[in-house]
Amino acid sequence: MANPIISGSNKQVTIYKGQSVSTAQEGVRQNDPGGVSELNRKLAEGWSLTPTFGGASAPQQTGYSYEMGIAQAQALYSFFPEEVTKEFAKQWVKFGDATTSAAAVRNTGAWKKHFDYLEREDGTLIMTELEALSTIASFRETLGEVGIGDTAEFESDFKTLIQDEVSAAEFQDRINLVYEGVKEQIPEVERLFRDRYGIESDSGTIFAALIKPDIEDKLLKGEIQTLQLQAEATTRGFSTSFARFAELRKRGFTQEMARGVYEAGSGIIERAAGIGRDLGIETLEEAALGDVISQKRLQRTEAEILARGGVQLGAAKKGDEVTGLIAD
Repeated sequence: MANPIISGSNKQVTIYKGQSVSTAQEGVRQNDPGGVSELNRKLAEGWSLTPTFGGASAPQQTGYSYEMGIAQAQALYSFFPEEVTKEFAKQWVKFGDATTSAAAVRNTGAWKKHFDYLEREDGTLIMTELEALSTIASFRETLGEVGIGDTAEFESDFKTLIQDEVSAAEFQDRINLVYEGVKEQIPEVERLFRDRYGIESDSGTIFAALIKPDIEDKLLKGEIQTLQLQAEATTRGFSTSFARFAELRKRGFTQEMARGVYEAGSGIIERAAGIGRDLGIETLEEAALGDVISQKRLQRTEAEILARGGVQLGAAKKGDEVTGLIAD
């Protein structure tokens, strides 16, 4: 079955190793593993383009200069880092063909230093270097649209996304989904951050910290999750100390739990007051965390409200995990 040339020249090149002489295909064929030509594989195995028998081999005279290789790289691969450009020029001296030289340079340490995230385990490329840089530029643009101007902290994540073969469009969908879920609380978290530390921040920094724990640890001292809990409470009229929210967070009080507790909190407390029961928000927080005494108190209050024709209070759950409170 034919194995057509997909890049480079369809040419057999004479190669040498010890007393042996053979030939290898210069161009890359469709079934060549890793997109590396037979010639480059043979050269990597120790074969040479010049005779190695009969004494020291003479340097090959290809007619292709290093300077020409640099010029070719700058013209065709201007996005290459300098050290990759230099490696390309060395390959150009050997082959005098841009496609073959580019394929060969992908076996060098310089290329792997900058682009190893593009290689699959089988040696094939996820995408070309130019496509990768374009995709990363799109990732940066997506973050810019939600206020994250400095994306330096995300560069390693961008490479991981490419390794996972996440497209620019899919990344944008992911970011938009997260942003829609938290954008309303960003101003409140920002205000609490300002009050807590006495310094100004911006919505982009806050959103970056919400989606990347490393930034959270670096910029907000690991306390952004506490501020999120506090924001859930303050936006619904409940005000408690930062220390209290820090304690709740450490005990497993999640943002989902907080939203359920504080959304239902006012109504529950009002109905409890209507039957003469003093039910505080702390009881609801503790009940959501599984405190038995608080849960029993809530159940007694629920029974009284139900007996008087009111609504029933209960724990909202996802599987076996308590996520908040609901009123039935």
